[in-house]
Amino acid sequence: MKINYHQLSIRQLHELLKTKILTPDQLTKLVYKRLEQFKKLNAVVTSLEQNAIKQTKLITEQEINDNLLAAIPFVIKDNIATINFLTTGSSKILANFIPNYDSTVNMLLTNNKAINIAKTALDELGMGGDGLYAATGHVLNPWNLKHITGGSSSGSAALVAAGIVPFALGTDTGDSIRKPAAYCGIVGFKPTYGLISRNGVFPYAPSLDTVGIFTNHVEDIAIVLDSIALFDEQDFTSVQSKEKNYTKNLNQNIEGKNIAILNYNDYQWNDIVKSSFDEAIKHLTDGGAKVQQIEFNKELLQSLLPVYMIISFAEATSCHANLTGINFGVRKNGKNYQEIMTNSRTFGFGDMVKRRYIIGAYALSENHQEELFNKAKKVRRLIVEHLNTIFKKYDAFIIMSNINPAPKIKDVLEQKKVIKSEHDYLEDLLLLSNLNGGPSINIPLTTVNGLSIGFNINGAPFNDQVILNIASFLSKKINFNNKLLGDDHE
Repeated sequence: MKINYHQLSIRQLHELLKTKILTPDQLTKLVYKRLEQFKKLNAVVTSLEQNAIKQTKLITEQEINDNLLAAIPFVIKDNIATINFLTTGSSKILANFIPNYDSTVNMLLTNNKAINIAKTALDELGMGGDGLYAATGHVLNPWNLKHITGGSSSGSAALVAAGIVPFALGTDTGDSIRKPAAYCGIVGFKPTYGLISRNGVFPYAPSLDTVGIFTNHVEDIAIVLDSIALFDEQDFTSVQSKEKNYTKNLNQNIEGKNIAILNYNDYQWNDIVKSSFDEAIKHLTDGGAKVQQIEFNKELLQSLLPVYMIISFAEATSCHANLTGINFGVRKNGKNYQEIMTNSRTFGFGDMVKRRYIIGAYALSENHQEELFNKAKKVRRLIVEHLNTIFKKYDAFIIMSNINPAPKIKDVLEQKKVIKSEHDYLEDLLLLSNLNGGPSINIPLTTVNGLSIGFNINGAPFNDQVILNIASFLSKKINFNNKLLGDDHE
C-alpha cells in the first residue's frame, strides 16, 4: 500500500500510526526519502538522521495511543539549541558550536516523542528577510526555485511547504515566520510574545523575538501549541496565558466576532489578489462576523520599518557581544584578545550581519542614543497604543501578508546594491504584531503567476484562540491548493 504521507495532517498521520497502517520506522524512512528529493532547496544545515532513527525505535505503542505528536517528524530552525547537536545559527562563527544544553521547545517536543529530523537554514542569526544570507547559501522557494522563500525562517518554511514534515519551528522577530509562510503557501503562526519559551533560543532582539510554528493545516498549529505553550521559569519573559487546550477549543464559529480590515482602497494591486481578498472578507460576513474597514495612522505605518530596524539592530548588537570566537565558536588567530576577536568576527559574520551591528552600535552610541534608540522606543509605544484602541473594539485586525508574490532571487540581490528613493510601507505591516506582542497568523489565500499570496489575521495579546479559530474558519472556506502536496515526486 502506497502512503503519500506528505499530504496528511498531524491527526491523519496519528491515526495511521495508531492503527498500525504506518509504523514510526516507515514514516521516518519516508521523510528522509522525500528530504533527499528536495535537497535542491538547500534548506537543511544539519541532518539528524541517525538520532531520529534511534529515537523512532524507542517509541512504544502506548505512547502513540496517548499522544498526537508521538512519532510525528518535525524540523527546527538552527538558532534553536539542540543538546549535543550542531546549532550554528547559519553563521560561520558558530560553525563548530555544539551546545551542552537543550532549548525548552526541543525538550518538550522530544519528551512528547516527536522526531526531530533536521536543523534548518536561516538568514544568519535571524538577520534577514529573504532567505539569502545563510552561511550555507540561498534557500530556494519550493514553488519556484528562482524565487526567494523569505526569511529568516526560510529552511523551516520550505520543508513544510514541500510536505517533508507536517510542522516546523521557527522564530519571528519581524515577520520571520509569517512572510516566508506567505511566500511558500503555508500556515505560519506567531503566538503572543512570551507564550512559548525562548530558553535555549539564540536571541536577536529580545523585546521582539518569538518562537512560532509552520504547518499546512491550522489544526496542526493548535496541536503543536498545546505541547509547547507552557510557562518556563528559565525564560524571564515567559508568560502564562489563561487560554488552554487550543486544539480542544478550536472551532469555526465566528458568529458575532468584530473584525477590522485595513483600508486598501487607494492601493493599486493585482486583480486576482483583490478579488481573492474580497471573497475572503465575504466569507467572514457570511459566517456571521461583523466586518468593518478602518484607517490606520499613515505616519505610524511609515515608521514601522525604521522603528523595527533601530530597536532590533541595537538589541542584536548588545546580545551578540559574546560572539567573539574566544569562549566558544570559531576562533581566528591574533596577537592578543582584541586581535583574536576582530579576526574572528571579521571572518565569522556575513555582510548583512555586519551592517546591522554597525547601525545598532551607532544607535546606541552616546551621541545618538536619544535621537535614535530612545525615540524609536517612544514611537513603538505610539504604535502599540494605536493598536490597543483597535483591539478594544475588534476581536481581530486583518491585513495582507504579501500583496505581491515572492520576488526572484536575482532581483532581490540587484536591489540590495541600490538605495530606494521610495519604500512601500505596506510591505512592513506584519511588524505590527512584533511591536505589540500580539498573536498573528498567515494563511494561504491565492496564487499569482504560480506563487502564493498570504492573508494575515492579528489579535490582541493572549487572544491566540480567537485568531486560530478565525484562521480555521477561513482556511476551510478558501480551500487553498498547495500543488507541492499533490505531487509525490516519485
